[in-house]
Amino acid sequence: MILIIDYIGIVLEFFVFQNMHIQKRAVGTSVCNGFLQESSILNEQKKHKCWRRFMNERAINRAYIPTPHEHVANCLTHGCLIVPSFIAAQRLISRAKTPEQYWSSIIYGNALILLFSFSTVFHCSCFHPTYRDSQLRHLLHRIDRAVIYIFISSSYTPWLLLRSTQTISTTTTITIVWIMALLGITFQILFHERYKLLETCCYIIVGLLPAIVIIDMVEYDGLFEMGVGGFVFLSGVFFFKSDGIIPFAHAIWHCFVFLGAAIHYYAVYNYLIVPTSQKIDSMTRNNSPLIK
Repeated sequence: MILIIDYIGIVLEFFVFQNMHIQKRAVGTSVCNGFLQESSILNEQKKHKCWRRFMNERAINRAYIPTPHEHVANCLTHGCLIVPSFIAAQRLISRAKTPEQYWSSIIYGNALILLFSFSTVFHCSCFHPTYRDSQLRHLLHRIDRAVIYIFISSSYTPWLLLRSTQTISTTTTITIVWIMALLGITFQILFHERYKLLETCCYIIVGLLPAIVIIDMVEYDGLFEMGVGGFVFLSGVFFFKSDGIIPFAHAIWHCFVFLGAAIHYYAVYNYLIVPTSQKIDSMTRNNSPLIK
């Protein structure tokens, strides 16, 4: 009997010991998991802080203020294109052989120069502490945004001056395009940074509406490049509206602008501003029946 009681006591002590051991392991695991979770949160916070130093808070109905890193990127991404834009414009003008080609080259080439030059000047003024909140900076910002309308209209001008359409008058279309640009510039001057979404919609409308006339053209050479360039511009709008959400968003937008402009320039240079003899040969090939 005594042996049985001792045996029962030993069994009870064993189960109590096992239960205490399991509880200790559970507490240890809980502490460990809590530590790992806290470490994970701290790591995420560190990553967030690391990204946050490259961008500021998102601005609502006012101009976004870039960080110093973003200022430098904004200046460099368009500043390095000023000299190439002068060279590109000069090559375009020297290639022109007819009055229509000459004026198209001047309008489009100067628009390229204005786009990259005023963008760089504006962003440099933002970077300089003396002019960051000055009237000059606000004036340059309005000019920078107004030049976008000029660039859009100038990009369509060579196509409307040098290509024929089937039903729609190109002269009327050019007039409408530039009137829309003037209205956009007026809106920009009067309501600068007050209705940012509407402002973006105005850019898109001015950029897309003349494309209807482009589709109506008799010749199709270069229209693929025109469409690809337009798609690049539209894709970049996502980054144009992502200041304060994506670091260096505006600098990325600048890269999309450069790529879209480069594609459009390639199309204008190779399909529109060409020697008259080459243009006649191209039209003859396009209109000639297939010989079997």
